[in-house]
Amino acid sequence: MGIKHLDDLNALKAAVAFKEEVYAIVRASPEANRDLKYRTQLFDAAGSIEGNIAEGWGRKGAGQMTLFLGYAIGSLEEARRRLLDGVARGYFPESICVKALEHARHCGGATVNLKRSLEPFIRRKPTRRKQARKPKPPD
Repeated sequence: MGIKHLDDLNALKAAVAFKEEVYAIVRASPEANRDLKYRTQLFDAAGSIEGNIAEGWGRKGAGQMTLFLGYAIGSLEEARRRLLDGVARGYFPESICVKALEHARHCGGATVNLKRSLEPFIRRKPTRRKQARKPKPPD
């Protein structure tokens, strides 16, 4: 029995948990919260993980779903790196990020596993074999 509702996907649950933890970390840091460019880029990346999973789900095809899961994986890595950049900038200590990074790890694994599980259902276009050219008749 497969998943019937988007909200039942472990990948989506982990994406939401990661996003919410990231938002809390940034909002608790006056420096990070004041850096509008940093905050916007991090929030956009963290929010787009969930958005890409949802958009793929809405496309109703395994091929489209795997495409958007790939985008979600990319957004997850971007958000994770931007969060660590906040540590490098001195906005917050890395110890504050442990829970968010755990959610990121779980989200990444669940998303990759979901993507792999869909691969057998992707319709592949048949490849055309090149036909050998017939030799030209001699003149």
